[in-house]
Parts: sequence; C-alpha cells; structure tokens
Amino acid sequence: MEIFALLFNTIIDSLLSIARLALILIPILVLIEIARYYQVIEKMTARVKGVLRFLTLPKEAAFPMLAGIFFGIVLGAALIIEYSRDGSLNKRDLLLIGIFLSICHSVVEDTFILAVFGANPVVLLTTRIILAVMITRAAAFLLDRSGARLS
Repeated sequence: MEIFALLFNTIIDSLLSIARLALILIPILVLIEIARYYQVIEKMTARVKGVLRFLTLPKEAAFPMLAGIFFGIVLGAALIIEYSRDGSLNKRDLLLIGIFLSICHSVVEDTFILAVFGANPVVLLTTRIILAVMITRAAAFLLDRSGARLS
C-alpha cells in the first residue's frame, strides 16, 4: 500500500509543480505577446543593437537574450525555443545566445543572492557581462573563421 501512496504523492506533487510553472509562464508569455503587438520589443531591440552587432547576432536575438539575462535561463530558453521554431534564429545564433546566457543569466536575482553573502554587486555584474561578451564574441569569431556549418 505504501507504494501506491508514494506514487500518488509523486503525481500530485508533479502536477502542482507544473501548475506553478504555468502560473508564472502563461502571464509572462501573454505579456510578451502584448509587447509584440505594441512594438515594445522593437524599442528594446534598438537599445541593444550595438551589442548585438558586436556579437554578430541578428536583432531577433535581442528579446530572448534580454529575457534570459533578466528573468533567468528558463524563460530565456522558452523564448529561444519559440524563436527557433518560427525560424527567426539559425543554429549559429542559437549557439551564441546559449554561450552568452550560460555565463550571464538571471543577473538581478543572482546578484541579490550573492550580495547577501558579501559579494560586490558591481564587480559581479561587470565581470559577468564582460566575460559573456568576450567569450561569445570569441566563439562567433571562431565559428565564422572555421566556416563551420551548423545544420
């Protein structure tokens, strides 16, 4: 009988976790669609155009990157998958975005958490951003130089 109780509790806990994620992600995705409708995304893209150009990424990469930087890798990944499915980003762009976000994601939350433990937030943010830009740019250079075809 204990195995059934364990199985039941596991299923219930899993469903509750899915519901919690849905309560967070669905409103965010609705807000994203509203932002697209009112062209908020285009305005944000214009502000990061120089960085995207330096990283050799298209303007379509701006919103998934900003979402990943500020809201975390999960929301960033959801947007990256969406942009990938609709053909806005190619595999090279997806790889470079992944490299950038692996270094520099969820900067607000991480900075607050680490600041509580004594980290200097300015040094932390500056280091993460500079490293993410440098490593992503180096990866873009190597990809372009090698002529690697990501298919």
